[in-house]
Amino acid sequence: MADNTQQFASDNYSGICPEDWAAMAEANRGHERAYGDDQWTARASDYFRQLFETDCEVFFAFNGTAANSLA
Repeated sequence: MADNTQQFASDNYSGICPEDWAAMAEANRGHERAYGDDQWTARASDYFRQLFETDCEVFFAFNGTAANSLA
């Protein structure tokens, strides 16, 4: 009998939505500088500044523990 229950213990359990997968495929074309010195990080950071209506630094973290450590 298959176990079809879903786990909600962590966002690391889930897959990626089709829109995000397509955006990652687009970002994977060509060459970009690494570690935040690229157009994708700049665009995403600018979006967060616009969304929250503040000039701020943006740090991307893999999980909640890393985010909490940065905070």
